[in-house]
Amino acid sequence: MKKICLFALLLPLCLLAAEPRLKIAAVSDVHEKWRDLERVFSFLAEKDPDVVLCGGDITNGDPAGYAKYIEIYDRCFSKKKPAPVHIPILGNHDYLAFPKGGKRPSARESMKRFFGPMGLPARWLQHHQVKGYTFIGVSATDDKGEHSDPAEIKQVSDLIGKAEKAAPGKPVFVLTHLTPAFTLARSDFAETKAPKARYHWRVDNIRRMLEIHPQAVSISGHTHLALEDERTIWQGEFTAVHAGVLRWVTPQKPAPLSGMIDTLDRFGGRNFIYIEVFDREMVVCRFDANTLCEIKPEKRWRISLPYTPEKAVYTSRRASPSAPQFPARAKARILRRGKNFYLDLDRAEHPDMVLAYKVRLFRDGAEKPQEFFVSSDYFLHDKQPKRALNIDQKIKLAPGKGTMEITPYETFGKAGKPLVTEFIIPEENRTEKK
Repeated sequence: MKKICLFALLLPLCLLAAEPRLKIAAVSDVHEKWRDLERVFSFLAEKDPDVVLCGGDITNGDPAGYAKYIEIYDRCFSKKKPAPVHIPILGNHDYLAFPKGGKRPSARESMKRFFGPMGLPARWLQHHQVKGYTFIGVSATDDKGEHSDPAEIKQVSDLIGKAEKAAPGKPVFVLTHLTPAFTLARSDFAETKAPKARYHWRVDNIRRMLEIHPQAVSISGHTHLALEDERTIWQGEFTAVHAGVLRWVTPQKPAPLSGMIDTLDRFGGRNFIYIEVFDREMVVCRFDANTLCEIKPEKRWRISLPYTPEKAVYTSRRASPSAPQFPARAKARILRRGKNFYLDLDRAEHPDMVLAYKVRLFRDGAEKPQEFFVSSDYFLHDKQPKRALNIDQKIKLAPGKGTMEITPYETFGKAGKPLVTEFIIPEENRTEKK
């Protein structure tokens, strides 16, 4: 009886201890997907977040979109008491939102147009304290949406440093549209054309503002990554997390840093994140914006606090313990519908995910094989039927036959045993419906 009474007394304390200190909702790359945005904001509002982040690219070029955005935001969050802190920033598309053929506005004009309808000061740097945690919103300050001013990068770095000293061990959240260099997938892209080779969008500058601050938590968008892909979180000198995308995802090639695979199926992928911060850890939950279901709830990202790089879990060196495998007696073929080609196959399997397939076509009479990647449909929600996988339209496939070798890859580049089978690429059927 005494044990039962003691348990009854301790239970409220346990429940209290389990409550998060801070709740964060984050979206990015809206691109005028207003219906999806309202569904997502309505869903997140039920979680009573303390902070709502928007990582930019709200419009596709229509300046009227900012009034639409804040109308939806207010409808979903204005009745919440206390109201969450709202931190939106500009993305590169927000600097490019002007009539076709018109003059590109200055960065200052773009900021006024962006923040004005929201009732917020037109400032490139936002600094907020929420429940003892620091949030820094950083919009680029040139008219292309790039981070090209080293003085401003130093200003942000100094601000992060002050926050670390004021609250030792607490994460400092830094929102940028662009991803810091050499962190998440596709963060290594650079402009290499003469006469001046440099990192595209100056993502190297974003890296510099963060890399001396272990408590910094970078939240970014821009690259349209699929949150099913484990390369959307990274830890090294600091922590970086992708905020998701509401327009469409762009599947990436396997390996820690990689280029993208073009595919028509990308239009089905949309996602966002929700974060809870506790005393000893930060938990990142990923959600499918189509279904509002959590992505991999059994594999929530857990970041120990205070963070130390020596105990990093999600490093660029991590790898999958197993390789994808095709089921026994798997089959595959290439389909043609008009000018488009598709890979129809029995899917390979992997405990985490099969990211892509590398296809090698050995044509009869040809000296060298033709090679290309095809993205799997891992980013499509369960309600969407499995279809043949789209082959990049840039891949030129001439009619013919031979043998094809299909190798499955998981996200970090581990390859499974290839499936080898014959293929036939038919002539275009002009009577077939495209």
